[in-house]
Amino acid sequence: MDKVKLYLKYRKKSYFLKAILFISLFIIVILVFGPPKYYVVPILSMITVFGISEFVEYKRWKKDKY
Repeated sequence: MDKVKLYLKYRKKSYFLKAILFISLFIIVILVFGPPKYYVVPILSMITVFGISEFVEYKRWKKDKY
């Protein structure tokens, strides 16, 4: 559990920046292509991509640090 807390502390700024990036891209896509019929699909896809990218980054960080 200490590794996870250390990782979250290490990545706090990146979480904030990545969340802002995803939200801004979502707004830009809505402005360009129009609102989607169902908002669930783009929101869930953004959450999935965010989770996968953080999992890959955590594995890379864990391999480098330990």
